[in-house]
Amino acid sequence: MLTDDPTRRRTRRERRPETLRVLFVCTANISRSPYAERRARQLAEESSTPSPLDLSSAGVPGFPGNAMDPAMAHELEARGADGRGHLSRAVSGEILAAADVVLALELAHRLRITERWPEHAPKVFGLRQLADALTRSTADDGGLAALDAALAVAGPDSLGWDVTDPFGQGSAAARRCAAEIDEALDVIVPRLAGIRVASGN
Repeated sequence: MLTDDPTRRRTRRERRPETLRVLFVCTANISRSPYAERRARQLAEESSTPSPLDLSSAGVPGFPGNAMDPAMAHELEARGADGRGHLSRAVSGEILAAADVVLALELAHRLRITERWPEHAPKVFGLRQLADALTRSTADDGGLAALDAALAVAGPDSLGWDVTDPFGQGSAAARRCAAEIDEALDVIVPRLAGIRVASGN
């Protein structure tokens, strides 16, 4: 469950960075988290509003120095994005300190981070946990204000919200994984970027 530290939240709000720094985390940083990073960037850039999001990814425990998994790179390409140039890296205290919010693809990733770096626990969400909280939040603001509003209504993270690792499981598993991440990002990116989505006619 997220730890609500009002002092830490207030400090983040008062800093009001022009850019909101979002870190996606999976196991090796070769499948899920780089897909989320590149796909989120694509969604943000498709908006007519300049994006305030600075997107990155890492793995815990990590598998540094590797390219993106071909199956997930294919899913990116099928959506008009590009996985080329990705080089995996491992989560560190320095990387966590540079992020405003950390989005973990599994509950196990959150637990590893909060156990190893408890000082960063207040800014770690599960990816689908945050999407659910943002959906239930009534706040209109984006950025850090949206995160604080989500924190106020977020339920505990759980294994039921894990995005299953598709590595080595074939193209069908990669497609399912990409679809689950897309569903969450369709909520998260507009809210964090402060993009107002027009309602349908």
